[in-house]
Amino acid sequence: MQQEVIKPDRTPKSGQQAFSPLGCFLAAAGATLLTFCLVGVAAVASVWAFSKLLGLPDIFIWVLLAAVAIPVLWITFWTAGRAWHVEQRLAQGLDIDSPIFKTTYYWRARA
Repeated sequence: MQQEVIKPDRTPKSGQQAFSPLGCFLAAAGATLLTFCLVGVAAVASVWAFSKLLGLPDIFIWVLLAAVAIPVLWITFWTAGRAWHVEQRLAQGLDIDSPIFKTTYYWRARA
């Protein structure tokens, strides 16, 4: 049984859509905040469970939390750049491109 994919005749112009710099910023900030919260909570829960499982003193928990903060901030920094990049492409009427997993790729000025 075949199903037909229904596609619109043309892509609407970006001027007809509700994209604004403030809207792009809010969408990118929301994605960044969501990533920070989810990855941060997962990291804290993992450190706490690992420390309690091994019976480590509280000072080790604090040291491990400080060490885990680095990758959490790194992921958040990359996500902020990627989210802003995607919002800008959508505002221009372009498709989303494949992500590039380099920390500062989306923060470099491009001519």
